[in-house]
Amino acid sequence: MGAKKVKISSVKRAAHLKSKKTPLSKQQQQKQKQKRDQLKSKREQGQNIFSQKARKRDNLAQRKKHNKLASLGLDPLEEDNEDGDDELLDNVADMLDGDDLALLQANKRKRKAKATGEEDPDQGQSIGLERAYASDTKKEQDAQKIKLDLLPIKSRDGQIITRTTEVDYIPKPKQKKKNEEEEEEDDSEEDGDTEYEDSDDDVVNDVEAASAAPVQKLISTTDLLIARQQEIERQKYRIGIICSGLLEKPEDKMRNFHALYELMDEINPASRQANLMAVRKLAIISVTEIFKDILPEYRVGQVDTKMQTLRKATLDRVTFENALLQQFKKFLQKLEQITAQVNRRGGLRTPQTVKLATVAVQCMCDLLVAHPYFNYVQNIAQLLVYMLNCNYAVMRTAVNQCFRTVFSNDKRLEMTLFIVRRINHLIKTKQNNVHVECITCLMGLKIKNVNLDAEKENELKQKKLESHRQRLLSLSKKERKRRKKLTEVNRELEETRAEENKQAKHQKLTEIIKMVFTIYFRVLKNDPTSCVLSAILEGLAEFAHVINLDFFSDLIDVLNRILEDQDELGYRERLHCVQTIFVILSGQGEVLNIDPIRFYQHFYRNMLAVQAGKNHDDFAIILRTLDEVLVKRRRNMSQQRLMAFMKRLLTGSLHLLHNGTLATLGTIKQTFQLTSVLDNLLDTDTTIGSGRYDPELDDPEYCNAASTALYELALLARHYHPTVRRMAVHIAHGVPASGEGALPTEIGKLTSHELFTQFDSTQMAFNPTIPLPKAGQPKLKRGKHLYIRSDFKKEYGKLLQQGKVSQTKDKQAVQIDFFSALQ
Repeated sequence: MGAKKVKISSVKRAAHLKSKKTPLSKQQQQKQKQKRDQLKSKREQGQNIFSQKARKRDNLAQRKKHNKLASLGLDPLEEDNEDGDDELLDNVADMLDGDDLALLQANKRKRKAKATGEEDPDQGQSIGLERAYASDTKKEQDAQKIKLDLLPIKSRDGQIITRTTEVDYIPKPKQKKKNEEEEEEDDSEEDGDTEYEDSDDDVVNDVEAASAAPVQKLISTTDLLIARQQEIERQKYRIGIICSGLLEKPEDKMRNFHALYELMDEINPASRQANLMAVRKLAIISVTEIFKDILPEYRVGQVDTKMQTLRKATLDRVTFENALLQQFKKFLQKLEQITAQVNRRGGLRTPQTVKLATVAVQCMCDLLVAHPYFNYVQNIAQLLVYMLNCNYAVMRTAVNQCFRTVFSNDKRLEMTLFIVRRINHLIKTKQNNVHVECITCLMGLKIKNVNLDAEKENELKQKKLESHRQRLLSLSKKERKRRKKLTEVNRELEETRAEENKQAKHQKLTEIIKMVFTIYFRVLKNDPTSCVLSAILEGLAEFAHVINLDFFSDLIDVLNRILEDQDELGYRERLHCVQTIFVILSGQGEVLNIDPIRFYQHFYRNMLAVQAGKNHDDFAIILRTLDEVLVKRRRNMSQQRLMAFMKRLLTGSLHLLHNGTLATLGTIKQTFQLTSVLDNLLDTDTTIGSGRYDPELDDPEYCNAASTALYELALLARHYHPTVRRMAVHIAHGVPASGEGALPTEIGKLTSHELFTQFDSTQMAFNPTIPLPKAGQPKLKRGKHLYIRSDFKKEYGKLLQQGKVSQTKDKQAVQIDFFSALQ
């Protein structure tokens, strides 16, 4: 059958199109709802008028009947309840049969039993079953638990461990929002879409704490500690839920940051109660970890969404980035408020605030290391520079380590240059009265090949290019075209090699090292007795290879004055001064006409200051200086001075740890390989040299080291470390390359610095590994008695034979007259 065509009138079509119009706004829906409520109230009022009139008529008839029964002496209520019902049931029973009639009679008996006070057994049994079912359902709901996923943790081995926990199941009523759309003509109602709440809203809003009313009663200290631990565990669970939601979908959960910020404050604005210190620390650390995960690696730009038309995806990304930037700014402001309490004058400096400020500083250090190029990171760096000079060593150490990490990982050098500038400004403002960490953090700078004379070289290069340009102008037209094409090709090649980027990076590195030397020279010139002089000298020794040639002579004069005038200068500062001077003289300073004999004496005098104690790590300074003195400047040294340094170096190796002794022997081995002058020290004939060796003389030139030998090698050949024994035998045999006394390849190729590092036992690890003893029973050997007098054994035997045996109760004893034997 075909479809039947139906004609639709224009009125119905208009009504149909009217219903298909665009959905109403919220204001229009509210107006329609008010109109519907007014119509409904009017209808109810009209119905109430008619019902009241009908009720009056019924009440009048009932009162007449009750008055008639009362005049006859009967109870009107019983008559109505019993007779009326019985008559009605009898009339209905005449029309029923079978099961319907039986059910009707049973209901009648139940009503009579209820009226007389008797209990129906069937009804009592049904009520008991209903109560049992309700109690069982309640028990099942109380025992029901659900599993929740907690934040994963990372083990020391790098393995990700997932965690879950079981919590009580609490059924939450789902709030249903109804969208009723009714038309005035039909009064029809339509249910809209159902919307449910977010599952984390009750945890974020802390509904449990809001519902718990404080109870004022006398409690003990134990109750307080238990309540504190319970509150910490509850807040831990709450922080974990909030953080997991933020990491899962940060675009939709930005509002959850406010709940964490409330936990960071001293007084919670929502509950108006004090936050526990442990909870505040957990909140700060949790927010830091969230930002470390969700912050982008690039710098977020400001985009005006009102003035520009953007795509939907771009608009969502820009909105999220702006919201993230606002939350990050608010978090940094709170951290600044926490650190201001211990860093500014008039702050509340209590042990609790100091601990909280330490956590805040560590969190800022983590953010600076994780995202050094994000917005507001320069504000973090500026604040940390001021915390580098605070009065708390823990904070200074954390910031020092943070800056060293940033210096080593910074590829663009923008953040490095900014931090060095701020440190320079701080030292200049404080007039060199700063802590040592402000100087030692600069040791983390990766400065290798920086030419501070590049400006002069560029001027010379420009002059050459100008002369070359003049020659090009005199060329013919064809040659100029050819030169032009060749220049364009060369420019394209430089662009592909990123030469411009290298030049910009090199320029930043040059500016950094200029700023560093400005700090060092200001302290040396204005305050040579400053408490940071040791760190200044250490930095100069580290970066002496990049110092400008114009400063060499003045710097050497200043260091010589410090060595000679300041008697309270420690051995470490003296070693740094000598190291700086010899680094300068070994490089570009060879052109200077300076006699370093006084610096040899200072170095020779302080070589024995390091021992196998607390200052054993300072032996690395001596090793670096020995490389400059004995290896690079060996040709500028006399034979007497070289032998004196070898003798004193080997003497000092006797009271060092095994790694220091190995580094000493490695330096001696290298020097023996480079020169043949030292072979005389292996000869025990004392008639070779002139005079007598004086080990206490401070001048290596006149101590007559050629008249002695390296007797210490015999002691080191019986050292407890096997590698030291092998190295000592190798040097005693004259450093052979093969044959008897030769070293294995894996040991012979190591330098003195590598020997000092690889055989270090500070981590309780012995290199090489000590073998386990062989399992077996020890063999007991009977020893022989040794007597000083040869005839003592015979006399002792005679004395035992002459002894008298006396009997006691249980034992026999031998009585010996020692007094008569001695006479």
